[in-house]
Amino acid sequence: MTDDWDFYFVRVDGAPASIQVDLGLEPSVPLAALPHLAHVRVPMLAPRPDGLSSSEEFDALIALEDALTASVVDDRTVYVGRCTGNGTRDFYFYAADLAHWPQRVAAALASFAVYRPEAGGRADPTWSVYREFLMPGDEDRQRIENRRVCAALESHGDPLTVARDIDHWSYFASDVDAQSFADAAEHLGFHVRRRASDGRAEEPHLVQLARSDVPSFHGIDAVVLPLFRAARDHRGRYDGWECAVVRAGSES
Repeated sequence: MTDDWDFYFVRVDGAPASIQVDLGLEPSVPLAALPHLAHVRVPMLAPRPDGLSSSEEFDALIALEDALTASVVDDRTVYVGRCTGNGTRDFYFYAADLAHWPQRVAAALASFAVYRPEAGGRADPTWSVYREFLMPGDEDRQRIENRRVCAALESHGDPLTVARDIDHWSYFASDVDAQSFADAAEHLGFHVRRRASDGRAEEPHLVQLARSDVPSFHGIDAVVLPLFRAARDHRGRYDGWECAVVRAGSES
């Protein structure tokens, strides 16, 4: 388990769900020594009408998770993520084997008698559940990155309420694709700050764009994702954004 955890929202079987996952494990998986998926399902007692967790049950579910992971995680079992939705919270682990897994879970959660956990597992040597279900797709990764940049700005005293120039970078294999992307971006209200060829072997053509926007948690995805999709549609790669910190009381 690493310190690089984050969350995102998806739909699972047509219903809203929240996934929290250890992103830091991605470069090293699958771990050959841990070829078994170990799973714990906990039906929630007071889910929201949409099937997600409610504020009144938040503390109890966190305490349950802490007790579970403290008991079962060791050098033969790693905790990789959880999914909340459809009135349940599912915890996912990878383990060296599944010997006594239900008994280990029951012992870990013995003090949570009001809950009825269900424990099981199966072989998953390729870590397909981690890679294909828990890990975010490209757009969700960008949403996570957007949120992290906003959090970094906020940590420096930025109230995230003031519009200012936000710079965006995208890279392309061909100059033709870079130009067509730049044209599309201008139709979205961005202006090209710089075009360059930086010598990268696979994506040498840079398009740097800018537009005045507010980098707020609730609004930044609407700024970034149209560019992200336009870069993809023109066979390129959106490579992130940045802006100056504007502290409370300052003007852009």
